[in-house]
Amino acid sequence: MPPESSAEVVHADQAATPASRWRDLDRVVIVIGSAALLSLLSTPMNLHWLHWVAYLPMLWVLREETPRANRWYAWLYGLVGVGLIFRWIVESIVPFSNIPMPLAWGILLLFAAVFGLPYLLLWPAVHPLRRRLGDGWILALPALQVVIEYLSMYVILFPYNHGVSQYRFPPTWQLASVTGVWGLTYLLFFVNCALGEVIYRRREGRPFPTRWVAVAVAVASAVVIWGSLRYERVERVLAEAPTINVGIIQTDKTMTHRFSQSRRKTFHDWVRETQLLASAIEPGDVDLVVWSEGASPYNVHEGSVYEVIARLARTGGFEMLIGGGTVVRHGRGADRWIEAHNSVYLFGRDGAVLGRYDKVVPLPFGEYLPLANVFPWLRDLIKGPGDFRAGTEPNVMVGESWRIAAPICYEAVLPSLCRRFPRPDVMVNVTNDAWFGDSAAPHQHAMLATTRATELGIPLIRSGYTGISMVVEPHGRIYGETRPFTRENLVLRVRMANIPTPYRRFGDWFVLLCALGLVLSWIVAPWRRGAPQVPPALRGVGRLDTQK
Repeated sequence: MPPESSAEVVHADQAATPASRWRDLDRVVIVIGSAALLSLLSTPMNLHWLHWVAYLPMLWVLREETPRANRWYAWLYGLVGVGLIFRWIVESIVPFSNIPMPLAWGILLLFAAVFGLPYLLLWPAVHPLRRRLGDGWILALPALQVVIEYLSMYVILFPYNHGVSQYRFPPTWQLASVTGVWGLTYLLFFVNCALGEVIYRRREGRPFPTRWVAVAVAVASAVVIWGSLRYERVERVLAEAPTINVGIIQTDKTMTHRFSQSRRKTFHDWVRETQLLASAIEPGDVDLVVWSEGASPYNVHEGSVYEVIARLARTGGFEMLIGGGTVVRHGRGADRWIEAHNSVYLFGRDGAVLGRYDKVVPLPFGEYLPLANVFPWLRDLIKGPGDFRAGTEPNVMVGESWRIAAPICYEAVLPSLCRRFPRPDVMVNVTNDAWFGDSAAPHQHAMLATTRATELGIPLIRSGYTGISMVVEPHGRIYGETRPFTRENLVLRVRMANIPTPYRRFGDWFVLLCALGLVLSWIVAPWRRGAPQVPPALRGVGRLDTQK
């Protein structure tokens, strides 16, 4: 007989062993398949339409009467989902470190096990929220995911936003201008939860949740209609906006190839490509030429290297944004030490240096080795990471008639940092994704960076060492997109409109609203034992009836 009380349900779940859970292969397979969907939602596949139902298999697996199993399934979901999305980590570890392939896969497994833990906070909360809030869980679980996702930005090495899957669908994407990417995450989870309630009502023998399904459809439809109208409104503004011509240079050379040749040859390759671009235009026809992160292996603000770049700018009649390292030497003799920064320089049309930005958030294990200053022996154990210092502030560089924010590499995926650049007219993201090979990493990195254009209402110019390079307009339109590891030397016209957005003004207000809503609803709502209004005869139907 099915158990008649929630206490008996919990007892039955506690009696289950890990071996018995593995025997429940149908659910294990569904959890793995549901987690695998995450990599299909992400680019380069980016099946964004699938996201509206992508969480339903996982919601089906979760049962009121098996809280311990729910936690185990949630951890498995995170392990598989994160592991598949970030499997390119192996392709960056092996070629550029002394870590062998088997250990690199072990590192990926450890990474996925640790950074998949946020799902252990999310999925097991479904049924406790249903008990506490009733149908209100449909609103609460998306809010919980938003808060978890926001906090994860400060913990996870490569943060990932669920809502970013909509970046190629303009009608929904406009919501980012109001709520940031967080609102899109909420919307997708809200629709999935409303449909998930259909599963639970059917399982419990309760009426179809017509009201919630109708609300979900109405909200999604309203966002699409409003987004379409906003897109057209921004497009009309862009049609009247002044334009600049931007030259983007991209190489097809891998980092292995770069390390096989001299620094002089690497620098000369970028100089030659710039000369080819300049020879194809009249002086002054291009306003800005961009070299990506790390294009110059030398200090670009001094010596003969400075003279070469200054001459290029004067000859072509354009400004130049150059990605390269900055090495500052301190002290003398035995007290001499070096301070290195990952930097971007802006050169004027006359060859003068107009500004410099030092990367504020260096990449752990890439640009520096955490704790290496405390434990120097780590540098001997782990070869590969650099020793770059963080910049002090996200300053803009002022050009001839525009203010440029230039987040370097993965800084462009950090919304809180990008909002700190003071009043930029355009954002130029220089990056070197050649470290990750011909994998999904360059596509994912570009996808996450596109969010900043719509959030902040300014154009984003992205220059990748080996791609992906592109222009993203304030309403999310993408053009000039290049393929990774292709040689490109192109000029793109950028419409320089500055569209005020609520997100740029108020920041992460939506995250705060979600957090407050969660706390208040939990305090106010009465606690109700068992699933809401479940007939006693139906309690325990599901997993437990196989254990009688």
